Amino acid sequence: MKYTKTLSFFLFFTTVLVAQKNEVYYQKIIDTTKNKQLKLAALDSLTYNFRNQKDLNKFADRLEQYVDLAIELGEYKNAIEFSIRGFYNINNKLNQKDRALKLIEKVEKYKDSISDSYLLGGIYLKKAAVFSSTKNHKKAVQYYTKAINYYSEKDSVYKADALYFRGNENFHKGQFFDALKDYQLASNYYEKLGDQQYHFYTLASIISVYGVNGFNKKTIEERKKLIQKKIEQKQTSSLHIDYYNQSLNYKKIDSIKQQEESLLKAYKLTTKLGKNRVKPVHMVILTSTLSSFYSSQNNLVKAKQFLDEAEKYHRKIDENTSYTAEFLRAKARYLFKQKKYNLAIENALNSYNISKKTGAVTSMMHSGELLSTIYTKIGNEQKALTFFKNYSNIKDSIFSVTKTNALSYYQTLYETEKKEKEINTQKASIKLLSKENEAKKRLLIYGGISLVLVFLIIYLLRNKQLSEKKRKIQEEYSQKLLLSQEEERKRISKDLHDSLGQSLLLIKNKISLKNDKKTETLVNNAIEEMRSISRVLHPFQLEEIGISKALENLIHQLDESYESTYIFGEIDEITTNLNQSQQVNVFRIVQECLSNIIKHAKAASAKVSLIEQEKTIIITIQDNGVGFDFSEKYNDFKSLGLKTIKERVRFLKGSIKIDSIKNTGTTFHIKFPTI
Repeated sequence: MKYTKTLSFFLFFTTVLVAQKNEVYYQKIIDTTKNKQLKLAALDSLTYNFRNQKDLNKFADRLEQYVDLAIELGEYKNAIEFSIRGFYNINNKLNQKDRALKLIEKVEKYKDSISDSYLLGGIYLKKAAVFSSTKNHKKAVQYYTKAINYYSEKDSVYKADALYFRGNENFHKGQFFDALKDYQLASNYYEKLGDQQYHFYTLASIISVYGVNGFNKKTIEERKKLIQKKIEQKQTSSLHIDYYNQSLNYKKIDSIKQQEESLLKAYKLTTKLGKNRVKPVHMVILTSTLSSFYSSQNNLVKAKQFLDEAEKYHRKIDENTSYTAEFLRAKARYLFKQKKYNLAIENALNSYNISKKTGAVTSMMHSGELLSTIYTKIGNEQKALTFFKNYSNIKDSIFSVTKTNALSYYQTLYETEKKEKEINTQKASIKLLSKENEAKKRLLIYGGISLVLVFLIIYLLRNKQLSEKKRKIQEEYSQKLLLSQEEERKRISKDLHDSLGQSLLLIKNKISLKNDKKTETLVNNAIEEMRSISRVLHPFQLEEIGISKALENLIHQLDESYESTYIFGEIDEITTNLNQSQQVNVFRIVQECLSNIIKHAKAASAKVSLIEQEKTIIITIQDNGVGFDFSEKYNDFKSLGLKTIKERVRFLKGSIKIDSIKNTGTTFHIKFPTI
């Protein structure tokens, strides 16, 4: 054994000495020779072994020297090959993005001098990698596409990579349908190549597309298939992550039993693998989630068991991450169930602040919800309401983004299927025409022209019908979405008024008996704020006093609440019996317009007028604020207010006209029939 160790050390030492000696020898040639071919050969010897480079800066300098000299000598293929092979060291290890891009762009000029598909595709694969690492997803997609087009079937492994990477870029761009197609193609390539690991990566990415679009049942279905494939292929090293992710989807559809089963399967797999083979951060998340789950089910023995285990792993990780936020939230839930409210608040607040700092929006939402629950329990309604508002805002935002993603996905799917159908129809027509007898050629020419004209007319009519159908589907979807939002607001408003309102009134009565004026004032404020929120969520006054009085009250309330803007109006008494949906939409339109004026217009005054004349209602909302560019605001994705107003006007079968001049003011003219 001693002899073997001594021999190994001697061989290693000898190798190092030889390598150092060779480096000195080749560097001397580079520094002294005037023979360019000899200098190129010496640079080749020093840079050819890309992986075992100790001094990366020196390597990068020599590589650039090699490329420049190879180009000068007309050896373009070698210049391109060395650039592609050395790219990783400069772009990734040295993190010199601009330098790596300049190197690739230098050799790109000579791509027409080679025909090797691997090298041609490699130029654009590396170029795309630079833009991907700098979050320029549009450019990255452009160059991954070029790489895919240059690669041939013999380069299928690189083509699969390019497809997978392009799928990632499309995913980040929000082009989910394109991402899905790229992932599916890449998955087919990897499966044929026998690369199970990347085949599973692409399947997981496909599942992510379904998940981000809110298709929870489809996500669960596809992940079941992935889990089954991994079990069949005996690829179980990351199976605990799949079961954990599956539990999150079961949670979203309130499937408690399946959620618990998935979590326990994940935990069992980590035990089978051995805790040392599982990352500590994964163990923190898994055990914390299990503790939270059992706390919510009031099984405090199991909740404590998993919390203790989570704490053990938590000591091994960075404390300022979303993993810590998850652990602290689990701890807070357990303490809350133990009725240790102050400690529960302390841990939940720490979780909330870490989530906010790291930008983990979903984690912040869950911590906010927990804080609202704890503060409600101890009777601190003001803080409970603050955190409930934060929770609701984040939840509504996530819901809105998910629904927008889903709508975009279905719209793209619809348009793609339509195009494919049109192409198939055209191909069928061409095939039919090509089979006709030569003797009928002249007749077919005239007949063909007639058919083309008929086909064109049918196509245009069909296209018009499809466009109309698409428009109606979009309108129907928007209207149903508005109605469902209104119903949800109405339900929450009623719950606030009937449940929380009654509780607050009981508290107020009890405090009145104790003659505690200060606390009574706080409760009165809470009741008023609760009523205000309830009125904003759903204007129940519409059912009691009608739309005219409800709008007058709204104008009065806003004028009283916002001293910086004088708000007044001239509201006719509506004699026509508008149905409930019409009244709600009129109220919401005025409310949204006034809200935009208060938030954005910087107006000194705003006027609302509502006139009924000849079975028509005309609404005019005018301010003297800063104004805006309507087309710019309407096309802005974040400007959902204007789009919502337009949808409500469409629901009323009315028309809207917006006149806005910057630094002068804005006027909304809305007109709809009462029949």
